[in-house]
Amino acid sequence: MYSSDVLSQRTDGTMRPLVIDLDGTLIYSDLLWESLLLFLKQHFWQAWRLPFWLLGGKAAFKERLAQAVAFDPSTLPYDQHLLKEIRAQRALGRTIVLATGSQRRLAEQIAEHLQLFDLVAATGDGINLTGRHKATHLNSLYGDRNFDYVGNSRVDIPVWHASHGAYSVTHKPFRLPDGRSTSQLGSHRPGAARYLLKGMRPRQWLKNMLVFVPMLTGHAFGLTTLTQSLVAFVAFSLCASSAYLLNDALDAGDDRRHPTKCKRPIAAGLLPLPLALLTSPLLALVAIALSALFDPLLLLTLSFYFVTTVCYSLYLKRLLMIDIVTLSMLYTLRILGGSAATHITPSFWLLAFSFFIFLSLALLKRYSELFNLHKQGKDKTSGRGYTTADKVPVGTMGVACGFLSVLIFMLYFNSETVLQMYGRPYLLMGIVPLLVFWLGRLWLLAYRGLVNEDPVLYVSKDKTSLLIIGLCAAIAGAASW
Repeated sequence: MYSSDVLSQRTDGTMRPLVIDLDGTLIYSDLLWESLLLFLKQHFWQAWRLPFWLLGGKAAFKERLAQAVAFDPSTLPYDQHLLKEIRAQRALGRTIVLATGSQRRLAEQIAEHLQLFDLVAATGDGINLTGRHKATHLNSLYGDRNFDYVGNSRVDIPVWHASHGAYSVTHKPFRLPDGRSTSQLGSHRPGAARYLLKGMRPRQWLKNMLVFVPMLTGHAFGLTTLTQSLVAFVAFSLCASSAYLLNDALDAGDDRRHPTKCKRPIAAGLLPLPLALLTSPLLALVAIALSALFDPLLLLTLSFYFVTTVCYSLYLKRLLMIDIVTLSMLYTLRILGGSAATHITPSFWLLAFSFFIFLSLALLKRYSELFNLHKQGKDKTSGRGYTTADKVPVGTMGVACGFLSVLIFMLYFNSETVLQMYGRPYLLMGIVPLLVFWLGRLWLLAYRGLVNEDPVLYVSKDKTSLLIIGLCAAIAGAASW
């Protein structure tokens, strides 16, 4: 960190200007990628324009993007340690300059938001202000070796070489052509590998256990069906992680306004957007290739699941009720994926039961979000089509769908299929009061604000829910004898 006893001064006693880079330095993210994702989110059907804009050069591309997106500088992940030091230097009377390769309009909005900079130098007038262009510009303003510079990557080496004090936010120093090395400044920034894994949300793979449902309900417990279900589980998990990375990248701005989602790796700036956007299609391609090699029917189901998740991330999640119905369908598609892999045809009752019970859980998730918003004194969800006034009807529909799934289950265990498959089908009636208790308890806790915003993960950690699931499994096992 800077301190008053290490500030460089000129021979006349005045302090040299302190020049701060923006992308990857002042903010953990990169404005070009942020702008690109905002454009895709706000103007997805105009994505065809992007390659033509790029033909005009990088500076022109940045200009077009800046003009096309509605940008909020308050949502960016700033390096708070660096901001604190900038404020301290400004209080000492030092000239603070923001010099960035990002487009001038966006850089000026950030400067206006922070109120810390005396001057903004940014990309504009056909010049991409990075590397040597930035070094030349700063030399023309202050002279060679007459400013201090804070950067973050190899592209900053020409600027560091032209500066008096060379500082980097990275832990590892950069070696300069004149033999000097950069000094570390700002908060510690750990490697992105563990945050990539966190961004893939492996805990959410629990939902993909649904691919084993056809095997279990069909009483097909052989090694072959287990292997087939495991392949489906891996394929759906990779595909889901691909969708999570894409979703979090597109939702980064909205997530930063959220009290808990702001801690997600991409929203917090701990997982670089380029790495997330590179990994997302790679995971999808591996999942699709695995499905194609294993079974064409699994490939078809997985492809439909992937297209649905992408549509959900890009557009459907912002539509009232359509987002909830889509979430329920995505759960049911996992069951169909298990059926496709094992070639066990699911019954109408199973699909109807899964749709309504997961529709209830999707409504519970949205209810919990609205409950927390109301508690925080807010009115509307960011990036969603709901207001806190929708809390009561969302809760009402959720309870109704939950108990409708219980009715469907009662009709199911009295069907011809169950009578043939189970030796003592009447025992299945014992599952009904357990389901009523579990759903009633879950919704009562939600109405009290005690269920977090992902009910599936809540259930996976709730001892009572796990006990109920275990008892239902035991009853089903006893009924099959």
